Amino acid sequence: MDDFMVAISDSPPVCKSFGERNTGHYDAPLPFRYLSHDGLCAIDLAHATGVMSDTIAPVDLKVAVRLLISICVAQAPNQGGLLTGLGQNKALALRIMPYRPTVTCGPDDSGPPWLSCRDIVDKMPANNKKQVFGPRGDVRTTVALPWRYTTTRQRCGVIVDGTEPGKTTDTGDWYKIWAAANAVEFMCTQLGRNGTATSLGEPQLQIENEIPGP
Repeated sequence: MDDFMVAISDSPPVCKSFGERNTGHYDAPLPFRYLSHDGLCAIDLAHATGVMSDTIAPVDLKVAVRLLISICVAQAPNQGGLLTGLGQNKALALRIMPYRPTVTCGPDDSGPPWLSCRDIVDKMPANNKKQVFGPRGDVRTTVALPWRYTTTRQRCGVIVDGTEPGKTTDTGDWYKIWAAANAVEFMCTQLGRNGTATSLGEPQLQIENEIPGP
């Protein structure tokens, strides 16, 4: 988590806005996740139920992260922890928890630009409502496969699809898929590689990033 601490400590001591994604303009969308490059430790920032947004200074986030690490990670058992009541309106919660990625990265220089892909991760759905991912036209399907999201300038694309060729029907939620997209970005795309996360859904879904074709 050292690089995360450097990132937030380098920010100016002014409040930043954090709010539910796709509901307005904020400095960062919620939920927001920072993941270690080995994918094993996740730091999540989220809002309280019934509250859409709040503001907090990066220096206060730094203090909260250090507190959670010292109490819940550095001491045994190190299972992570939750700190609530953060932000100007006490509406933000910070969680540190273990994560078990199922990510495979491609070769060097195979990935799309990281900032372009980060924009997709910040805008894609991230709720935990169950969805049926399946073929277009199937009455059970709520999200048609393959699901694609491409940046406006066609510099990065994200695809959710079945793990096997042919038509796939599976259930899952966007939060788990969003978490996997974060893992691909932090573990692969930041290093210049493309990547794929599998064992999503139950469990026949995967997500991958790509450089879109012409």
